[in-house]
Amino acid sequence: MADETEETKAEERLEQAETEEQAEQEEPEASEESDGNRGPADGPASLESQDEPRADAEQGDGPKDGDEADAGQGTELADDTEPADDSEENDEPTEPVTEPATEPVSPQQRIIDTAQRAAQAGTASVTEGVSAVRELSAARRAHATAFRELETLERDTKRLAEQLEHRRDVESNYERIVEVQTAEIEDAGRALERARVRRANLESQLEGKNNELKRLKEANSQKMAPSRKLMEQAKDALAKAERAQAEARRALKNAQAQADEATASRDSKLQAAKRAADTASAKLARQQDQLTEMRRDPSAGARGLSQASSSVAAALAQLENARENVARVNQETGQAVQIAQTHLYTQRKSLEEAETDLAQARAREEELRGAYDAKRSEADEQESAVSSKTSELKESLEQARDDEAGARGRGQAAQAALEEARDIHAHPELTDELSERCQESRARTEEQRRLVERLAAEERTVRERTQRTRKVFYALVAAAVVIVLLAILLAFG
Repeated sequence: MADETEETKAEERLEQAETEEQAEQEEPEASEESDGNRGPADGPASLESQDEPRADAEQGDGPKDGDEADAGQGTELADDTEPADDSEENDEPTEPVTEPATEPVSPQQRIIDTAQRAAQAGTASVTEGVSAVRELSAARRAHATAFRELETLERDTKRLAEQLEHRRDVESNYERIVEVQTAEIEDAGRALERARVRRANLESQLEGKNNELKRLKEANSQKMAPSRKLMEQAKDALAKAERAQAEARRALKNAQAQADEATASRDSKLQAAKRAADTASAKLARQQDQLTEMRRDPSAGARGLSQASSSVAAALAQLENARENVARVNQETGQAVQIAQTHLYTQRKSLEEAETDLAQARAREEELRGAYDAKRSEADEQESAVSSKTSELKESLEQARDDEAGARGRGQAAQAALEEARDIHAHPELTDELSERCQESRARTEEQRRLVERLAAEERTVRERTQRTRKVFYALVAAAVVIVLLAILLAFG
């Protein structure tokens, strides 16, 4: 398997380069005549119909002969050169020759020298290997081309045989075919007429149902218009009641906040006024106690008593003002709280009324919506019944159209078969001509098959004959690649 793979790869590479090399190579006529009796060239050259494989085979042999000629010339040149060297050496006077000192040779140079010697020694083997590969490639191409042509001829022969068999079958059963196809045409015509009548009837029924559904929808729409209007009005009233209830809730919340604020303000202001009155009362008591003590003291003068009396009078006046302020604050804040409480009460009543209106509006909307939904459901049932009938008619109509198309197709197929049978019966000479063409095609196919077998045998012969030469060639190529790789590794390593 490895040898086969190497052969295939090498043949592909050589086939790609073959076109360029053929333009540069010129083969001597003597070499061509000497190769005329060789076995491998006789295979492709013996087939005049296979021009391309023959040319490839001849071109494959050309380089081999040319290389052999070159090799012979190289040998003659080598023979001619040696005596010349000997003569030059004899003409020179005999003197002691001092050999130069031997310099160390690098590993790279040794590998290169080895590669050069191997290349010189294997030139002939490489030339023979290239020629062998090209010769095998030409044989393979000739075999493949002939095999493809054989496949084409076999397909054509099969097609002609099927056509001939069909014409003969029609001719032998002509009367029966005419009878059957005529009956089929008549039956298909009757079926087509029934399908047409049924289709027209269904189309009429479908159109009537569509009109009925349209009228029913219009009647239901007019019948439900009052209920729909009342339901929409109830929806609007419900939305309005919901907005009023929401506004009443917000107003009640604001009134509650105002009442709480008024109560808190009253309490704080009243407490402040009372604290001021208590302070004035305590001050008055202290002043009265001082005045009483001064009166009991014999040493107190009239001036001190007069000042103490004035202080008591001032404290008394301040206490009276504080008490009046308490009464005033109590009255003012009490009024504000009362007003806030009254407003809160009013808003609470408004919210209650709004909630009552909302409940009534919701109940009214639910009642009217229920009545509308009941009527809508009844109308939908009526429309659904008509719509279902319409769908059934559509399905039946599609089936009728399919039946009509099928009957038309049957009639056309039967008519075509009848016309074909009449044409075959009326032209027997075409059947005879087709029979001759079929026989000729069979003969060409058999001839091509024998050619393919002969080319296959020639390919096997070439493969076996050149097997050793090709193996040597592949080995030399592989060795050259290995040497080059080693040189590269040592150069960069």
